Amino acid sequence: MLTRLTAVLAALLTTTVVWAPSASAYEPREDGTYNVPRHWGTSTQIYRIVRTVETAITETPGPSAEEPNPVILISSFLFDRDQSADALIAACRRGVSVRVIMDADIDAQAAERVMKVLNGDNINDANGNGTQDPGEEPSTGACGGDFAGARDADPLTDAQAVESMSTTTEDSFTWGGDRSYAKMCNGSCRGAGGNMHSKFYAFSRTGTADNVVMVSSSNLNYGGAALGWNDLYTMRGDSPVEAADNFAVYNQIHREMTDDDRADDQLREHKVGDYTHRFFPMRNADRSNDPTLADLNKIGCRSAFGRTQVHVSQFYWAKTRGMYLAAKLIDLARAGCGVHVIHAAVGVDVVKRLRDAARRHEITLYDSRWDFNHDGNKEIRAHSKYVLVKGKFGTDSAARMVMTGTANWVDGSLSRGDENTLNIKKAAAYQDYIENWNDVRQHSRKFPNRS
Repeated sequence: MLTRLTAVLAALLTTTVVWAPSASAYEPREDGTYNVPRHWGTSTQIYRIVRTVETAITETPGPSAEEPNPVILISSFLFDRDQSADALIAACRRGVSVRVIMDADIDAQAAERVMKVLNGDNINDANGNGTQDPGEEPSTGACGGDFAGARDADPLTDAQAVESMSTTTEDSFTWGGDRSYAKMCNGSCRGAGGNMHSKFYAFSRTGTADNVVMVSSSNLNYGGAALGWNDLYTMRGDSPVEAADNFAVYNQIHREMTDDDRADDQLREHKVGDYTHRFFPMRNADRSNDPTLADLNKIGCRSAFGRTQVHVSQFYWAKTRGMYLAAKLIDLARAGCGVHVIHAAVGVDVVKRLRDAARRHEITLYDSRWDFNHDGNKEIRAHSKYVLVKGKFGTDSAARMVMTGTANWVDGSLSRGDENTLNIKKAAAYQDYIENWNDVRQHSRKFPNRS
């Protein structure tokens, strides 16, 4: 009897080990995610976007037979979230290759901690011979752990990794054994000036999904979540091949940013299914080849839905580029489209033109800015940069389009800095975004005021 009981207990213990969950039940959805800033939003609503990204980081599993080289790609203009830093460091320590790019103007302990831990086992290789420079021993081991003596000359398990690290620039470095790093670009990574302003988060696997890409107006920071209305769109793809193609596009751009590969005069545009991915800088960008203006030029005002409806939510809108994009929207309104605009930071000339059009009842106009602490600065505002179209777009008379991303409507946004934009031709995406637009509108002030 005792022998039999012992056998049963042993079987139970064995069963417990074998049946332990090997994969997360988390499954990211293809949809839009939006926050609600301070004053109106609860803590959950305020940090909804950054926590969505952090969840995807947390649910990225370490190496397995199914996914031997899991990868997380991060591009964030600002970075001060301790929780984001914790999640990325934990991912690195469970074997995920974590690759982070930030702007050099960041001055935050969270960013410094990520730099220190992810780069602890990187080496200097100024002559590019694949071995560390004399006297340049890594400060720590993989993911900031104890350094355990001599390291291999080439610790990379992914041969392509060697090509993705610059060995000619002043900030050159080589991946260590954890295949992770964090880099701050001095100005634009792929441009001669501007800033590293792109915001995307990509995962070779997270939860139950492969090749998930998130594009956002939101950085991994506290202030953006608390003070601005932001959007994030998660792409799963309509097929495994499409999802893999999406991830490959962002992986390629991320490597070019890592290498400081300079962009040329041509627009980097990749079409994958219902998505159009665009990456900047595009050095010669001006009115003649502005892809945003080209998109607006595709809009016709008579559609299967009646009048085509155009909804805009734009953060920074100024100068020459801001003026010709405002002029195009007003032209569309005069041609019979319904044009509805929410603005935030806006130049004097642009806001005058928009207000004049609103007074003539050509467009509807809303100001998203609020000064709740009465310090003279309007700290709450829309930070998204999107255009929604329901109606005629190109040859499609029943299109529902979302055009979102990181680029503001101002001079230099396309020609100098790292930016990424995304066009989505999906009815479900449009529905997500128009609901968000109406939510922001309800918390904005109409101009002219009816009172």
